[in-house]
Amino acid sequence: MAKIKVAVLMASYNGLAWLPEQLDSILNQQNIDVSLYVSDDFSQDGGYEYLQLLSEQDSRIHLLPLTNKFGSAGKNFYRLIQDVDVSDYDYIAYADQDDIWDLDKLIRHVKLIQQHDLDGVSSNVLAFWPNGKQMLINKSKPQRELDYLFESAGPGCTFLMTPFLVKQLKQLLADSKSLARDVVYHDWLAYAVCRASGRKWLIDSVPSVKYRQHAHNVIGANQGLNAKLARISKINDGWYSQEVLKVAKVCYLISGNQHINDLIIHLNNLKFKSRMSLLAYISEARRDFFERFFLAITILIGVF
Repeated sequence: MAKIKVAVLMASYNGLAWLPEQLDSILNQQNIDVSLYVSDDFSQDGGYEYLQLLSEQDSRIHLLPLTNKFGSAGKNFYRLIQDVDVSDYDYIAYADQDDIWDLDKLIRHVKLIQQHDLDGVSSNVLAFWPNGKQMLINKSKPQRELDYLFESAGPGCTFLMTPFLVKQLKQLLADSKSLARDVVYHDWLAYAVCRASGRKWLIDSVPSVKYRQHAHNVIGANQGLNAKLARISKINDGWYSQEVLKVAKVCYLISGNQHINDLIIHLNNLKFKSRMSLLAYISEARRDFFERFFLAITILIGVF
């Protein structure tokens, strides 16, 4: 019986130190026919040349030609979604350059998609540091009615998606005027589009990825005082509310949900009356109770 075919989309930039271990964990996935597509953002550490050599030696590795400088992982992943033809694949996965996948990651998530009729699956991750420290990052708390407007389904490096969902993303990104192109995080956009389309997504409690922590993480495990201060700063300067607004606008165009349109109206104002109206969304927002509580506080004191 033919193996299930999965296209793995990886964005790379100056990841030479971690690529060998990550590529090994991807290419050796159990019971899966893997094809790896890599878009490099003009690495300066020899990473592009390393990938070029590997692509010449292994037909499963496809290195996309260098184009424009993207400057962010999100825009690099959007290039992958737009440029890679995934029509011959059963499923599509995102991959970061610096993690280590459990060898049964893909087959486990394929089975979950098939068992539960899903269009997307993600999971918890096991964060690890150079000093040997490890920590479970729990993203699998119960989904809320509108959590997809306020957060992703966990790290994009755990995502496995159906061709239906990727086609939806490809169509959105093909429109040069689409607000989807301006959503900073590719994983948040994918989760939001899935849920707004009325499709199902499962966040698995079993970690599937060893999530490497280092100085150059885009997001990281979000632990410690510095990470918390960075989050507060993004809320205080309006970045977070603007991202929620962008995601909400994309989702409203997909679903026509009036509840989402009301949220958009309040986010466009953020004066006292609109802020108080936003509190009605707290119970439907982020999956973690303490993050909902924190969100409510930021709205009440006017820094959201």
